[in-house]
Amino acid sequence: MERIRTELAEDYAVIDYVEETGSTNTDLMQATDVTDGTVRLADLQTAGKGRLGRVWTAPKGSQVTFSVLLLPESLDHLGTLPLAAGLAVTDAIPGTVLKWPNDVLLDGKKLCGILAEAGPVGKAFKSGTFKSGEMNKAEINKAEVNKAEINKAEIAPKTEASKLEVSKAEVAPKTEVNKAEINKAEVNKAEINKAEAAPKTQGGKAPSARVVLGMGINVSIAEEELPVPTATSLVLAGREDDRTGVAIAILKALRHRIEQWENQDPQLMDDYRKVCSSIGLNVRLEAPTGDVTGIVEGVAEDGRINVGGEYYSAGDVIHLRPTD
Repeated sequence: MERIRTELAEDYAVIDYVEETGSTNTDLMQATDVTDGTVRLADLQTAGKGRLGRVWTAPKGSQVTFSVLLLPESLDHLGTLPLAAGLAVTDAIPGTVLKWPNDVLLDGKKLCGILAEAGPVGKAFKSGTFKSGEMNKAEINKAEVNKAEINKAEIAPKTEASKLEVSKAEVAPKTEVNKAEINKAEVNKAEINKAEAAPKTQGGKAPSARVVLGMGINVSIAEEELPVPTATSLVLAGREDDRTGVAIAILKALRHRIEQWENQDPQLMDDYRKVCSSIGLNVRLEAPTGDVTGIVEGVAEDGRINVGGEYYSAGDVIHLRPTD
């Protein structure tokens, strides 16, 4: 854990670890006095949750399992957050691709589960470590300059000339110039106080909800321990068993993709489409309204899948072979 905390110190506000818990998602959804950018890792989840109400289980120590708490200013584009998370895994693990919406595939089998949940903000706070707005950065930098100027003036050696000026200033009437300088100093103090006290949010907006993003990556699960035959693990695919390295790589990549998601950077979905293996394939979409079969023509900016010219926001995609 020490290596994880050290290498991710500048990326996340708090990195918490527990040996065993019911669900890291539930833990962060129910936690009080927590900040955005809090990560909770666990060796074992006894009540892990998957998409569509499924149960997510794995033997202790065989996965990288964690959740991240976010406090977004808007939920308008919440649907693309799980896609951003899946994309982060493909950034971190070479040779992986995505099946819509966020199934991470390695050698055609599922490697990772992802679940995003939203609820009331409650007692959760902006941290400043996870996200600091450019406006606040500018104010802080300006305040630092003001502090430097004030400190410079306070420690400057009083030469004979400066002593004379001080004496002159002490007996001089408060002219308009002196008033202006005093007012400027008061403004500088106000800016310093404002910069130090302001919550570090983009544009100063309050968060609209508490969002928890959970992920479970199969690292060393043996074949007989797999929950379904269509799943796999890094070790089964001939990759190294390095849970710490995998956790760091994914959380680093996730930090970048979450920034893109928060800023609604169009590059996020452009990159998603490049690794979405569903695009161009004949699929069966098991949607809430019924099954649909057709060619996946693309994925919209809001994350919806286009099957046969129609857009769908939810469902399971089955990649069909030509004989299907």
